[in-house]
Amino acid sequence: MDDPRLKVLLVEDDEDDYVLTREFLAEIRGDNFELEWVEDYDTGLEAIYQDRHDVYLVDYRLGKGNGLELLRAAITHGCQAPIILLTGLGDHQVDSEAMRSGAADYLVKGQFDSQQLERSIRHSILRKRAERDLHQQLTRISLLNQITHAISERMDLENVLNVVLGQLELHLPIEYGTVYLFNLQAGTLGQAASRLKSQSPTAHMISFDELAVPIAETGLEACLKGELLYEPEVVKTEASLLKKLVQTQMGSAVVVPMMVEKNLFGVFIAARAKANGFSIGECEFLRTLCEHVALAAHQARLHTQLQSAYDELRQTQQAVMQHERLRALGQMASGIAHDINNALSPVSGFAELLLRNEKNLSEAAHRYLNHIKTASDDVAHIVTRMRDFYRKREEHQPLLPVNLNQLTQQVIELTRPRWRDISQQRGISVEVKNDFDPNLPEIIGTESELREGLTNLIFNAVDAMPRGGIITLRTRVGAWAYARGGSKTPSHVVLEVIDSGVGMDEETRKHCLEPFFSTKGQLGTGLGLAMVYGVVQRHDGAIEIDSAPGKGTTMRLIFPVREATETPFIEGPAAAVTVPSMRILFIDDEPLLRELLKEILECDGHQVHVADSGQSGLDAFRAAKKDGKPFDAVITDLGMPHLDGRQLAQILKKESPSTPIIMMTGWATLMKGEEDLPLHVDGVLNKPPRITELQETLRRVAERRDGRAAR
Repeated sequence: MDDPRLKVLLVEDDEDDYVLTREFLAEIRGDNFELEWVEDYDTGLEAIYQDRHDVYLVDYRLGKGNGLELLRAAITHGCQAPIILLTGLGDHQVDSEAMRSGAADYLVKGQFDSQQLERSIRHSILRKRAERDLHQQLTRISLLNQITHAISERMDLENVLNVVLGQLELHLPIEYGTVYLFNLQAGTLGQAASRLKSQSPTAHMISFDELAVPIAETGLEACLKGELLYEPEVVKTEASLLKKLVQTQMGSAVVVPMMVEKNLFGVFIAARAKANGFSIGECEFLRTLCEHVALAAHQARLHTQLQSAYDELRQTQQAVMQHERLRALGQMASGIAHDINNALSPVSGFAELLLRNEKNLSEAAHRYLNHIKTASDDVAHIVTRMRDFYRKREEHQPLLPVNLNQLTQQVIELTRPRWRDISQQRGISVEVKNDFDPNLPEIIGTESELREGLTNLIFNAVDAMPRGGIITLRTRVGAWAYARGGSKTPSHVVLEVIDSGVGMDEETRKHCLEPFFSTKGQLGTGLGLAMVYGVVQRHDGAIEIDSAPGKGTTMRLIFPVREATETPFIEGPAAAVTVPSMRILFIDDEPLLRELLKEILECDGHQVHVADSGQSGLDAFRAAKKDGKPFDAVITDLGMPHLDGRQLAQILKKESPSTPIIMMTGWATLMKGEEDLPLHVDGVLNKPPRITELQETLRRVAERRDGRAAR
């Protein structure tokens, strides 16, 4: 309990004056004084240095020194208690010098009584307290301005809080400070920053709470109402959160709510080792400071959230732009594919006709024709790959459960000659490792497409390691879906192809999925990753790329986990059968294609009439129908001037619904992947046409026309 007595030190070399002073103090009513007397300068100065008294009465004459010198020495040392100079001279010059040197008052011996002494002591103490309070207030205002200026220059929450704690530790000062942020939805407090002033090198690493704690369990519920809590003796506190301060030998603590728009934003805790270590003024200062800090921290959090939202929007925008760029390039590639197929069809078709019909070919001619056929088939395959990165999954394409672990292991074995044998021939070592999640769920997809895509990624990884290295194929669950009962099921799986190669810079990473973009010079087509992109898109997945020069590349394929849906059975090619002779109308604006198809169909015993445009084909169809010799089937090109294949098919079906119409186009693969296949078309053939595919298509439409379509 605090001692209510005022402690007075008298520095006086005359015992009679000591006795007189003691009697004066005893006469004063209402105040209880404890007087201590010392007789000389040195003893007096030593007692003042101990700072155990509320007021000092100092005689002017003290033997070897005087009261003015003692006064100056005490104030220089930092004495905060008032010093009253006692003099028997009545010298105005001495009195003025005493006041200039910092004396609280001066009294002339023999000219004051107990009441004047009491008044001087009381006024000196009050004046000194007022000066001290004013100085503290100015210091706190300066500190407040300093902190608010410092945090105004920072826009991230962590920096704001650390600056505040650091400034308070240095200038208030405090020995421990921490900030907890309040989660309104969860009703919890989570420690955001802490600072402990200690000589121990590990003390600054102390963190009481790594997880959020419900505020109802902390004992600080009053902060929700904006109430400041002061705990003068931490060892006696009932608040569980404050009890932890005992671990750091803290004696007292102040808990200040950080309010934003009348809602609790966070809680600031300041502590000192001394019990009852905070004054009312310091508590109020901390409350005022926390109002500013709460607002700055709130703005910093909003800035961080806004920046995060902006970054997410920018990434989404870049992804959309990338998708649209690929789509535009894909459509361009498809147009190129159409023109290439038109030019390629006669080469492939006539070569196949010669191989089929000419029996007296020399061995060399037979070999040369096979080379021509093989080369044209390779070109057709490349053209198909040009479309693959863009086209959507074909509706008729069956989707079945796929075990990514098994598929990946299969691709590793299939590509072994490329990554092991050929690499060893070049004098380098490439090692392939797997890191599979044994509990990986199956995905729904097309194995052949996924296999081809993964093969491309492994080949790219090998090419990215000219000095050898390690390729790691890893599977894992990428995301979970949570049910109401707390159970969770996998929602996405991840397949990663990780290499230790040369890596990519940011510019290369941005463009590597675009078709025809390659860093391999003449050795690369620029279609590999574009095709992989198309495969992933058709499986409703996503691609992420992590790479940096010299640090390798991680290609991350993310697929959704879904249940298989029923896929209608697609009839495969039937064994070759004899198709009854048919009257066929073939319409195409390419002369070589007209000649090719006429030769192929006539070799199979069909009667063929050709037309070079949509309008001439329509005229021929109407004329044959008028003469009573209607065509059994119509084969038409899609892209023709004036009257194209779509318009022609619509007109023909309207005039003769039972006549089968087959459309042949370089866009056949693309059309099968979209929902724009005309309803009036009974079949689609791709360019360049294969004889077996043409025969099979005619067989199916003939059976359908005669009511014998296979079920």
